[in-house]
Amino acid sequence: MALIGAGMVTTAGLIVLSRRVNRRKTSRLDGDARKLFPRRRRRATRAAAELIQPLGKWYGQMPISAAAAALVWRVRGPRAAAPIAAASAAAASLAWLFEQTMKPRKPPPGRHSPTEPAFPSGHALQTSAAALAIAHVLVREGANAGVVIPVALALPIVSGLAKLYLDKHWLTDVLGGYLAGAAIGVSAAAAYELAAQ
Repeated sequence: MALIGAGMVTTAGLIVLSRRVNRRKTSRLDGDARKLFPRRRRRATRAAAELIQPLGKWYGQMPISAAAAALVWRVRGPRAAAPIAAASAAAASLAWLFEQTMKPRKPPPGRHSPTEPAFPSGHALQTSAAALAIAHVLVREGANAGVVIPVALALPIVSGLAKLYLDKHWLTDVLGGYLAGAAIGVSAAAAYELAAQ
């Protein structure tokens, strides 16, 4: 029940944040957050941030999710693998759907495709959904939580920070992506728990 409640809370949070973004009530927060990053990015840190970007795309997160699903399938069977695969597919599909349907807003100057919707961040969405689903299943199947959980938290955080550092998303874009991804991830975790009963 706690996982279902968490999914409802994150979905409600996404709806509230979406309304605030559409009404332009997050401009000050986004502007203040943008000022925390240097105007001139160093070549090495820019290259590192660019290197991280593919993890937030479908072609980055889906192979990782497929490998994790294959691993748990081999050890525990399809019941353990299905929530990971479902979360991965749902995240990629939802990111695409948001790109097709969300009203574009003016992106930060670093974004080279100003007509492509920036809210919510597909990178934050996909990395958080996949990481949460994988982490939950791995820990429940006996993996070391002290290793799995920090990695699962670091992946979406680093992905989101990279987008902010490269000036390709506003802070609220990344937060919206985290909320959408968390909703998918906890739904997959809830499905795993229901199948285990």
